[in-house]
Amino acid sequence: MNPFKRSTRGKSGGKSRGKSTGRGKSRTSPRKGTGGKRRGKEGRFTGLLPGGRLLARLLMAAGLILVVAGALGSVLWARCGLAGCPDPEMLVTYVPGGAPVLLDRNGEEFASLHPLRWEVVPLEDLPAHLPDAFMAVEDRRFMRHRGVDWIRAVGAAFRNVSSGRRPEGASTLTMQLARSVYPDRISRAERTFRRKLVEVRVARSIEGRFSKERVLELYLNHVYLGAGAHGVEAASRHYFDRDAPDLSLEQAALLAAVTRAPAYYDPRRHPQRAEARRNLVLSLMEAQGRISPEEAGEARRRPLGVPDVPPPPMASTPAPYFVDALRQELEEALGADAYAAGLRIHTTLDWRAQTEAEAALITRLDAIEAGTHGSYRGVRFDPRAPAGQAGTEYLQGAVVMMEAATGDILALVGGRDFIHSRFNRATSGRRQVGSAFKPFVFAAALDAGIPMSQPIQDGPFRLVSAGSPDWSPRNYDGGYRGPVGMSEALSRSLNIPTARLAMEVGIPEVIRAARAAGITSPLPETPALALGTASLSPLELTTAYATLARLGTRVSPRFLLRVEDGEGRVLFHRSQPVPDGGQVEGEEEGWLAGPETAPLPEAGMDPRVAFLVTRMLEDVVWSGTGTGARAGGIQGPVAGKTGTTQDASDVWFVGYTPQRVATVWIGHDRPHPFLAGATGGGLAAPVWGRMMARLQEGEHPPSPWSRPEGIVERTVDPSTGMAVSESCPTRPRERTSQLFLSEYVPIERCEEVDRGRGVVSRMVGSLRGLFGRGRDPEPEVEEAEEAEVWSVEVLEASPASRRASRPSYLGVPPVTLRDF
Repeated sequence: MNPFKRSTRGKSGGKSRGKSTGRGKSRTSPRKGTGGKRRGKEGRFTGLLPGGRLLARLLMAAGLILVVAGALGSVLWARCGLAGCPDPEMLVTYVPGGAPVLLDRNGEEFASLHPLRWEVVPLEDLPAHLPDAFMAVEDRRFMRHRGVDWIRAVGAAFRNVSSGRRPEGASTLTMQLARSVYPDRISRAERTFRRKLVEVRVARSIEGRFSKERVLELYLNHVYLGAGAHGVEAASRHYFDRDAPDLSLEQAALLAAVTRAPAYYDPRRHPQRAEARRNLVLSLMEAQGRISPEEAGEARRRPLGVPDVPPPPMASTPAPYFVDALRQELEEALGADAYAAGLRIHTTLDWRAQTEAEAALITRLDAIEAGTHGSYRGVRFDPRAPAGQAGTEYLQGAVVMMEAATGDILALVGGRDFIHSRFNRATSGRRQVGSAFKPFVFAAALDAGIPMSQPIQDGPFRLVSAGSPDWSPRNYDGGYRGPVGMSEALSRSLNIPTARLAMEVGIPEVIRAARAAGITSPLPETPALALGTASLSPLELTTAYATLARLGTRVSPRFLLRVEDGEGRVLFHRSQPVPDGGQVEGEEEGWLAGPETAPLPEAGMDPRVAFLVTRMLEDVVWSGTGTGARAGGIQGPVAGKTGTTQDASDVWFVGYTPQRVATVWIGHDRPHPFLAGATGGGLAAPVWGRMMARLQEGEHPPSPWSRPEGIVERTVDPSTGMAVSESCPTRPRERTSQLFLSEYVPIERCEEVDRGRGVVSRMVGSLRGLFGRGRDPEPEVEEAEEAEVWSVEVLEASPASRRASRPSYLGVPPVTLRDF
């Protein structure tokens, strides 16, 4: 039934009922006049069904809400939110770079994080290809839009929805400028729709106030380009040591290339990434008609042209090399926001450890150049001397100290004088490590089932290969000792037994053990690797030894704990890892209020193998080449290894306690011998011992490393490596106690052996070794006579096939293991 017809009948029906009952007049008389009109209006609504009346009221309410929301939205849009829009006039007077405060691990301020010197360059003074490069890669329609590229924004939104990957940005140069100048209002940490709306509104405001040319000039003078460099002038000086007006086409393209992610595309740290992105910029410039194909091709063929060493700073800060490494970690996490004023950056630095490390290293370098340890050959320290791209001419050094439990870097010294040379040798200097690599050879052998009691022949051999020089390693002192145990071979840093052991287990297994410890640098798959021909940085070597100190679990180094604003609110900390390699739900790139967390340790090396290697490295410090580490008076458990490269051009000591791990390196930026008889044990180990002993003052010596489960102890005959029982008729002095992995225990054997075998050679070697105490072997020396001869072809066969087809490389019978 039609409701409107029903309403009509209702009116007429009402009058009829009123006359018949006599009550119609009394009911209607009060509603005359205006009341009657109101009743007429009510009649139209009251005639609706109950659902219709509700719908009408909802529509009216919704309309009212929309009107209010629209009005409020217009006000908020005009004001950029409740806080109001930034004043575009600030762009003219804005100077980038506050000075965030750096605090050590105890919360004490030690430095400020100043950006690089900033200068304004007028647009007309810059070469045309510089702004063209930025527009080509960042905003190709810059000259045609009004602050927002809606075509690009719609395309980015579509790709974000369809791909499901991390959101793709569509920021124009003007929007990037707004972020750079107003970081307190438009934070990179806030990835919300509200922030994007504020960006759009501010960008429109900027373009309404300034011409396109002025906006472009402001952008080029404020854009963040890494390493604390705001603007193209500061970046030009940092990367190329020249002024921005003098930049070539390929240099301009490189600056534009790093804009997207300055830390990721840093040409000094990641030259391949930087070159690929630079070439992309050149290709875009060519495709957009900004340069000719010939210009693009010629520029792509040119090298990056970035010196390895940045230009010296105007002034140095305390712990400058640590701050330099911290700056890189901060920029990877925060970008330009790392330089926001008012931030308080909590670091891992232990100021006491830093000062002790600097003092110990500088004292030793000065003493070497002064001739205290012998006749020094080389240029002496002079901060006024020029520092070229390849480094300085005088003696250099580096120290890294890490907390074993967390991977926190407690101290870092990357060179002798930061103002003179900013090259950070602790993090970026890669040098051959010599005998400091040997522990990974012994770790590989133990993991492969070669027991610690296995004797190894310390006698000459020669490895021949068609088309390559023969290889015949020799010990540092030139002598031979006959069969020696594994612990003696490592503690005395004997080259020949180490090389034999590496070939027995296989070079690929040695590399696998080094990778398990955390070494990521390229490792040459040659027998000489066993003697330390790999080039590593002190930081990487420290990280690898930390795996031994932690009994097998890896941990990554870190410099940064957390970032707070001026009111103490935590703005940043590392994203907390979870065992499957992901992140804790809700965290995104560390931007989360909460306590800092140490990097999650990773499974690396069998803890039993790490424990046994540590036991052998304790012997190095107590009675081997590393006794100099005890000179400072350090107490408690200490393990470590010396390292000396060929011609003694680099000397190392890497040592650790259950609490701390530290590495000391001494050498020249251009490797060459600098002191007759220089060794890691004689020069680097005492530096380590002094600083570690000073840090130990006032502390209780740490407890020794706990023996993991799965290790057993047996009495063995060291001449055979076999276990012996109490009833075996051997003299007590011919027995020793040895530790074994429970699945690789030698059988018991009691037999008469030729006790005189090797006695003469061992006596000669020991006498010659008196003059080599504390010295390390060189990786390669000339060929020895009457040596065993092996071919590379046989060496490259699998360990199983080698054992089946020829005698062991160990030079003595392998220890027989009991069935497991």
